[in-house]
Amino acid sequence: MGSALFMSSDPGALVVFGGGKADWLTTLEQAGWMCHRCYDLRAAEGLLIDVGPCIGVIDLSHDDFSLQGIAALVNRNKQVRWLALVRDDQLKSDAICQFIVNFCIDYFTAPLPISQFQKTIGHQIGMLQLERKIWPQLGQFGHLGLQGDSDSMKKLRHQVRRVAATDVPVFIQGEVGTGKELAAQAIFQASKRARAGFIRVACQQLTSSWLQQRDSETAGMGCILEAAKDGVLYLDEIADLSDARQRELLQYIEDGEFTTQCGRLVGGDIRLILATRHDPEELLAEGKLRKDLYYRLNVLNLVVPALRERQQDIVDLANFFLLKFARQYNSVARQFSDEAIRMLQTYLWPGNVRELLTQVKRAVLLAEQSTLDADQLDIPRLVDDKQSLKKIREESERSALLAVLENNKGQISAAARELGVSRATMYRLLNKHDLITSPKSFRQSTT
Repeated sequence: MGSALFMSSDPGALVVFGGGKADWLTTLEQAGWMCHRCYDLRAAEGLLIDVGPCIGVIDLSHDDFSLQGIAALVNRNKQVRWLALVRDDQLKSDAICQFIVNFCIDYFTAPLPISQFQKTIGHQIGMLQLERKIWPQLGQFGHLGLQGDSDSMKKLRHQVRRVAATDVPVFIQGEVGTGKELAAQAIFQASKRARAGFIRVACQQLTSSWLQQRDSETAGMGCILEAAKDGVLYLDEIADLSDARQRELLQYIEDGEFTTQCGRLVGGDIRLILATRHDPEELLAEGKLRKDLYYRLNVLNLVVPALRERQQDIVDLANFFLLKFARQYNSVARQFSDEAIRMLQTYLWPGNVRELLTQVKRAVLLAEQSTLDADQLDIPRLVDDKQSLKKIREESERSALLAVLENNKGQISAAARELGVSRATMYRLLNKHDLITSPKSFRQSTT
């Protein structure tokens, strides 16, 4: 039935990633399918936005891409229905199996059963058409976090494209929650290193063995430098890097390699991207950042704007998150009321995009009707002109903590990961807002 629905309408689109010359692709094109080939993950994002909701076919059998790179692409493009093509022997790999289970609606092994394959994609095109009736906005939104028509976001996207074409260190500044890691990911995906790995390391968690053993929570097992070879090493919050770790990093930058305490020489071709929420000049003045390291790292500098500086993007972002989470959680929510939109536009958003995401997710999860009203947003109302900015930010921060704890059923480690902070930072925030003493009562609001 899905195939008939498809064939009676305009030709559908398939985007095929990787693989060599395939007879089955010619057969599909002769049958009227519009097939796009993509061998470069740098061009993938733009192609998927141009094509819109479609069927994505990932040919893993030729090992054209790193599994991490393709998984990141797939995870960002949930408007696409993904199919995987694999070899029989690849099904022995836990990583391949997990990828298929997490991201794909189906998979096929060689030799490809073309008749069954055509029926599957025909049915999925039919499902996409039904989905568009329910979600007419599907495919109308751009990159998460880097989306927006404000001048500051247009400038940032332009800078990302230019920076991606080079291969020197990048220093990213921005307040908490602005999307510094998203900018780093965008640079990575648009660069020639997209086939390799993107390794994120929280500087606060690094010990004396950081160049020998990767942190188990942020990067798995193995040597950080070896894992990031030919790819990107993203150091989150450089201000938290101790002076000893800064000296070691400087040694690696100067020598291109590092000798571990046991005498093992490690290194590799790695691009460094660093981020901080602080003013680098203040860090230098306070002695928290070594001058010799900073001037070696600060070759290219990007600033991710605060959400309050791009107010015209707020409603578009909120609608994007509404669509994303309503589909993900099968919610009845479809739109914001006029009053809710006014509240979104007038609020200061001290937690930036991350706070907006948390607010919308919470409202969608609790929605009982299609229109989300202002009362369903846990945002402080500015009814008292004398209310201080500090108090507004504190109330917003506490609300965001409560929301993310609700979303993660009180699991502090999971909540910290969602917020993009370390466990130590999470505990400090919980203590600050008196939430750590009663972990089982986090659902209660401040009454």
